[in-house]
Amino acid sequence: MSAHEKYIDKLNSMPAPGTGCHPSLLSAANLGVLADIPPEEIFSEIRGSIPAGKRKVSDKEINEAIIRAAKDNCNITLPNGERYRRYIPPKSKPIIKDSKATLQRILEQSNISEEVDLWEKSPIRIGWPPEDDPINFLLVMFEPSDLLFIGERLEPGIIGQNIRTAAAWIKFFQSGGKTAPFIIINPFTGKPAPKKGGDGETFRGDNNINSFRYCLVEFDNLNREEQIRFWTAAKLPIMALMDSGGKSIHGWIKLTNINSISDWQREIKQKLYDQYLIPLGVDPACSNPARLSRLPGHLRDTGKYQRILWLNIPEKEGNQ
Repeated sequence: MSAHEKYIDKLNSMPAPGTGCHPSLLSAANLGVLADIPPEEIFSEIRGSIPAGKRKVSDKEINEAIIRAAKDNCNITLPNGERYRRYIPPKSKPIIKDSKATLQRILEQSNISEEVDLWEKSPIRIGWPPEDDPINFLLVMFEPSDLLFIGERLEPGIIGQNIRTAAAWIKFFQSGGKTAPFIIINPFTGKPAPKKGGDGETFRGDNNINSFRYCLVEFDNLNREEQIRFWTAAKLPIMALMDSGGKSIHGWIKLTNINSISDWQREIKQKLYDQYLIPLGVDPACSNPARLSRLPGHLRDTGKYQRILWLNIPEKEGNQ
């Protein structure tokens, strides 16, 4: 069994907090490093795999496990010749000097803190029930021929099953097809590409992206009111804001002139995220182009819908 397969098995068997979760964090992080998975993806996948338990596992605990795994497993060549490298933090230095003060200034610029007011300001009037969110979202955000992944967090991408054209997904939902929890924010080529860890090929990774159209922004450190204030004050080209069905609002940001993975790494990862967004408290795990976001219209086990809160007009770039 490969390191990547062991990593997936570990994620799928993660115990609940209070029942042996803490040591499993390091075990999963070690396997993720061995599989050469980027640390931000390891963080996101561990976070999403931890079941509810007696306590909440903090982001700090997960990050500490990943950092330790990176240090413990650096510069090693396995007996079969397989090698992996130590994680080196990005060289880009944050431009924002006082992140707390800067964030507070942004929040104070907004006079909106209620969801109903955010809904009222949506350029597209959201007058449909949440069950119709997937259809309307896909119609606005994508071209009919765009190949999109909609599925579970860890399942492989399969053309014709969980990777279909936007038009095919719309037809599927119109005919009563069941939603899945996640959508990947950018369209795919439909062709296989090497996984980041080099362990085989995939149809749903960063190397499969056909059009670098959106990036995702999510906060873990702001309450609901603060998130609404941020999104109604931040000078970002917002295309959609969605209720995750939990505590978060997912923001989809429109991109221009990003034509390759190297463009993304330079302009989006190193500049937009590392220098601006992450210092403000944005989840660093959101910074890859094949990022999972919550699919609006999906009913979660909690009984809450993942819902569109605000939706921009397709031809219009920029904030409202």
